[in-house]
Amino acid sequence: MTNLIRNMCALAALSAEPPAEIELLPVGAFRLGDSRSRLSLVTDDAAGLIARSLASAAGGVLPIDFDHRSFAKQGEQDSRAAGWITALRVEGDRIMASVEWTAEGAAAIQGRSYRFLSPVFKNTPDGRVVLIEGAGLVNAPALPQLRQLASKEHDMDPIEQIAGVLGIAADKPEDIVARVTALATAETQLASIVAAAGVTGDDVATQICGKLTASQPDPARFVPLSAFTEVQTQLASLQSDMASRKAEAALERARDAGKLTPGMEEWATQLASKDLAQFEAWEAAAPVVVALGQRQLAGRTPPVAKPEKLTPIERQMASALGVSEEAFLATRNQEA
Repeated sequence: MTNLIRNMCALAALSAEPPAEIELLPVGAFRLGDSRSRLSLVTDDAAGLIARSLASAAGGVLPIDFDHRSFAKQGEQDSRAAGWITALRVEGDRIMASVEWTAEGAAAIQGRSYRFLSPVFKNTPDGRVVLIEGAGLVNAPALPQLRQLASKEHDMDPIEQIAGVLGIAADKPEDIVARVTALATAETQLASIVAAAGVTGDDVATQICGKLTASQPDPARFVPLSAFTEVQTQLASLQSDMASRKAEAALERARDAGKLTPGMEEWATQLASKDLAQFEAWEAAAPVVVALGQRQLAGRTPPVAKPEKLTPIERQMASALGVSEEAFLATRNQEA
């Protein structure tokens, strides 16, 4: 592997007794708690990372040294081992390591000469962890989000416990308070949602989703879209028919008044259909150009007598206008 970056970052406090298993790395995205806090790292393939790391380790075990001295420059190296990582496994959001401690390493932990353990790993420039090389006993933690390794809860500072669970550095109380406040607010909001939904039990999310998908609209308040569209279409047809009738009535008045000549028919019909008010304004101001009693039909056939019953369209128009069929029939025949 080329262009890889080696990181050594103390991440968790050791208990007074050398633990047989330790938390080595977070699974998923994480950040370092020291000056490299802006560096975003991610363990996105824990199983593959474990397989590669053990396969590349000499003898199939990874070393735990003192202060990362075995990775120091030539001449400053101290290859003594404090312990050996014999196995790696994933547990929840952590990579766990089985450890066999040397007598010197166990004594350093028991004597509190060293309080923290730091993994050594390589990552790509974009922050993806690709190889675990080992670990070291150190006294400068840089990944405070991991819990104390194999320690008992009553041996831990409560603030450290909370910080470890939240993945926040214990020396940043303002961040801890902000996170706890946000979680408390979210819990309150969730409780309100659960109460409003009237659900109980451990699977409240599933129950709420079920209620949302199973809910049916109130038929007294809603109508099918198809019915609404049909009514809209019928109303538009009625309105168009009424507008056509009004335009034709205005044209008839102009003809009867002798103001509309055959040569003006096409223009007058277009104007009356598009803007009836403008046509009526022209009709009021136009002079009489055809002698009364000599009206020409302009190629049109004489009007046909209106039937004495309403057509289905006319019945719909009468219903839409809120008038009786008899009144509508009388008005129609009068206009005819």
